[in-house]
Amino acid sequence: MADYIDIEKQEQEESSGIDFRKLWSIVVLNWYWLVFSTLFCAALAYVYLRYQNPVYRASAKILVKDDNGKSRGRSQELTLDQLGLISNSNGFENEMEIIKSTAVATRAVKALKIYVVYVTQGRVRKVELYKTSPILVDLEESRLDLLKRPVEIEITKKGENGIHVEITLDAKMNEKEVISRDLNEFPCYVSTRVGKIMFSRNPGFEMSDRPLNVTIVPPVLMGRAYARNLQANPTSKMTSVAELSLLDTQVERALDYLAQLVDSYNEDANEDKNEVANKTEDFIKGRIDVIQSELNATESDIEAYKRGNSLVNLPTDASQALLQTNEFQKQQVEIQTQMSLVKSLIDYVQNPGNYMSLIPANIGISNQATNEMVKLYNDLVLQRNRLLRGATESNPRVIQVTEELETRWDAVGKQLNSIYNDLQIQKNSADQQYNRFADRVSSTPTQERNMNNMGRQQEIKAGLYLLLLQKREENYISLASTANKARVIDMPQADPRPVSPKRSLILMAALLFGLFAPLAWFYVRDLLRFRIEGRNDLEKMTKLSILADIPLTDELAKGEHAIVVKENTNDMMEESFRGLRTNMRFVLPAGEKVILTTSSMPGEGKTFVATNFAMSLALLGKHVLIMGLDIRKPRLVQLFGLPQTKKGITNFLASDTEDFKLLEDQIIRKVENDNLDVLPAGIIPPNPGELITRDLLDKGIEYLKNLYDYIIIDTPPVGLVSDTFELGRLANVTFFIVRSEKTTKADVESINRLNTEGKLPKINLVLNGVDLTKRKYGFYYGYGKYSSYSKYGTYYGRYGHYGTYGNYGDKSQRLEK
Repeated sequence: MADYIDIEKQEQEESSGIDFRKLWSIVVLNWYWLVFSTLFCAALAYVYLRYQNPVYRASAKILVKDDNGKSRGRSQELTLDQLGLISNSNGFENEMEIIKSTAVATRAVKALKIYVVYVTQGRVRKVELYKTSPILVDLEESRLDLLKRPVEIEITKKGENGIHVEITLDAKMNEKEVISRDLNEFPCYVSTRVGKIMFSRNPGFEMSDRPLNVTIVPPVLMGRAYARNLQANPTSKMTSVAELSLLDTQVERALDYLAQLVDSYNEDANEDKNEVANKTEDFIKGRIDVIQSELNATESDIEAYKRGNSLVNLPTDASQALLQTNEFQKQQVEIQTQMSLVKSLIDYVQNPGNYMSLIPANIGISNQATNEMVKLYNDLVLQRNRLLRGATESNPRVIQVTEELETRWDAVGKQLNSIYNDLQIQKNSADQQYNRFADRVSSTPTQERNMNNMGRQQEIKAGLYLLLLQKREENYISLASTANKARVIDMPQADPRPVSPKRSLILMAALLFGLFAPLAWFYVRDLLRFRIEGRNDLEKMTKLSILADIPLTDELAKGEHAIVVKENTNDMMEESFRGLRTNMRFVLPAGEKVILTTSSMPGEGKTFVATNFAMSLALLGKHVLIMGLDIRKPRLVQLFGLPQTKKGITNFLASDTEDFKLLEDQIIRKVENDNLDVLPAGIIPPNPGELITRDLLDKGIEYLKNLYDYIIIDTPPVGLVSDTFELGRLANVTFFIVRSEKTTKADVESINRLNTEGKLPKINLVLNGVDLTKRKYGFYYGYGKYSSYSKYGTYYGRYGHYGTYGNYGDKSQRLEK
């Protein structure tokens, strides 16, 4: 028994994988379904490919320059990028994020006006138009940024030159506002609450009878869609060349968008570059106005002083003291100029309104460290502003730049104050030297000293005025010489082959799905089937011997007996019982005569098999007795078509004496054959369970063994009552009947447990009810057309029904509870 359990476990492990024999059988038996499914899926794939809009890929290559107008990797010196120590610079990655930003995409969308979508109805599917729409629609530019929801417009032809438009706007509470107009002259406008919508004709294209559907999408939404669809990646780690790619159903639109995207990116970058120059221009212009006003005032004071004192040409005292005085006056002029410039920047930095703004640069300050610090600060301001176009202030990179700006802002202020203090010290020193030499010319007339003072102020203002004019011209040159940030290397071009749908892939997938989907369906269905189908199912679930496969009979003629084994016949049913008779000799040794037949549930054909098997043995010349020990629901008399009598085994068992003469009197002789006797159950007793446990039954069987070659005992199903287990002591071998399409797999597991526990002697299986007319059984058994031999009635389906007879129904309910 232990060996049997080990073998069973091994069989279960081996059967845990895919059963390729089962798959092959499914293919053979259902090949027409596989062919139909494959052709059907291929047809669906063809229809899908025929009417699905193809998607094409357009690409372009651009060179992104650095802030100095140079491309990365062109210099002769090897940098960390070129040595491969750094994969890419943060600046290049930032530029890639900017070019993929919604702001730049929206700018390109507005320039091309592709926020207006034109769709017309084709023969089967809708067709999108680009540059070929007969009517062009647009919304006034001032209201584009205020548009929040798409505007739907349906245009139909009316008359020869007119059109009818229906404008649908989203209203509150999920309602729609519809505006209808007839338009005959173009261009024309229709006023709506979202703005004026303009309609104009597209030269070269005529309006057809099919309606034209137009959708005005908010540019921000369309820009966001294009930004998501755009791919921008560096071609390698060593260069600043990026490849831009876009997927679109319209090839021309994709090419136009990529070209316009580069232009919009350059415009955005140039605006950022010119922002410093514009700020500087405003600062210089304001200072020029102030200095000009002060210079005019100084010249007016000199003129008034000369007129008031009637001065025309003052004598000059050429002395060494006066020369020294003039030298220090020059120093004072230079120092005062620098102090004025530094003071102006200090006032600008201390103004809270200028916080995080650009600081004017290149205004004439001679301190190079200060100029470099201001340039670095302005570069950070520009970088932060550009990052804010594609990100929020909570972005880690924006926070990092902001913190660095705060540090540099304080540093610039401290640097300017320090320089101003140094200049103040220098001025004080120059003033002291000047005063020292001025004392030497104390004899100079008061008028001359006053004139010198006013002349010095005039020189200071004039020098500062000329310096500012020079810086303004330099700033104009900087504005005029701004270079583009990106340069197109490869012009936008499209792959002529669509990237989606992939024709070969979809056709292959359709063929594979059409082939394997029904195969998987049949395979899974068989795996989930809970009833036994054929011999293969039994062989997989049990190691018990299967003695025979009994085919399913044809329809039974009414009134005919259920004995299908006849003398001098050679059909399929006869052959199956001959096979059972032959295999019985291998499991029933010589000297053993008692065969017990049972099943799991009613309707599995145990009585049918028992009676016909008994008939087959009788035709062999064996003296056979079939006993009906299914006392609760006897069927032998009805099955053989015998007259209803009171004879039966219960009469013998009810007696208290070993009257074997009484036992022989209960036997009906020569039923259907001279060698076949029947011992029916007899009258149904009130205590069938007690009768079959009496020793009198054992003694009766021993007595009958001397009279017959074989004794076949028909017993109740084991799934309903326990009588069969009691009767197992009388038999030498058990024929357990399982029926195709009737017995469940759980019942087979129960049979295995019964065999393991030894509750019935030598259990052997008989598969009953095999429908050979089905293709799968013809494949399994190879009977083919010979299944037509079976021309007898389907008896056992009715005669084996226990559901409404006797006490089995109530008994089964008690057993289940």
